[in-house]
Amino acid sequence: MPRTGMAAQEIREKAIDCAIARIRRQGFEKVRLVDIAKDLGVSHVALYSYFTDKSALLDAVSERWLTELDAKQEVICQMPLATLERIEAWLLNLHRAKREKVMQDPELYKAFNLASEAMKPFVKAHLETSNRQLATMVKEAVDLKLFYPIEGAAMTVEAMVNMIMSATIGFHHPKLVLEHWGEDREDALKSLLHVVFRGLGHS
Repeated sequence: MPRTGMAAQEIREKAIDCAIARIRRQGFEKVRLVDIAKDLGVSHVALYSYFTDKSALLDAVSERWLTELDAKQEVICQMPLATLERIEAWLLNLHRAKREKVMQDPELYKAFNLASEAMKPFVKAHLETSNRQLATMVKEAVDLKLFYPIEGAAMTVEAMVNMIMSATIGFHHPKLVLEHWGEDREDALKSLLHVVFRGLGHS
């Protein structure tokens, strides 16, 4: 138990809280581990036990946000909606969450965007979780005969997921969301999904 009386996990979580507050006030480039340590009342050396450097702390901030986003997306997967409505709601929320992050927490989003470009392990984990969630709903659509394998093509559930994610990438890729953050593009996403769903349903 640290001299602060806080458990190790508590120190880590509070350090992330402090980092978020400082990023919002100063920008992520000015955040220093020594300042976070002062906020917590611990030595900066002690803080290195939890974060090897500033980059690790910024990654922890972004990882927390992605973990929370994954949990919200999972809730949508379980909603009592028609299958295609659920897929649409899932993609709309993915787009909306990233756009709102840009608008409300631009400095935090910059840190996340850098981690995304570097394809940090927690970013890869988020993408794997997203693909798994979408695959579950796409398989349901196939089982209900809402989507059909394309004749003569290896159109597996995985291929359908890749197709949907690729078609909508402009609405959820971190860099592209950042480029279009000032635009309300939800209607455009809905229209695109209508076309994609019709194509996968062969109608």
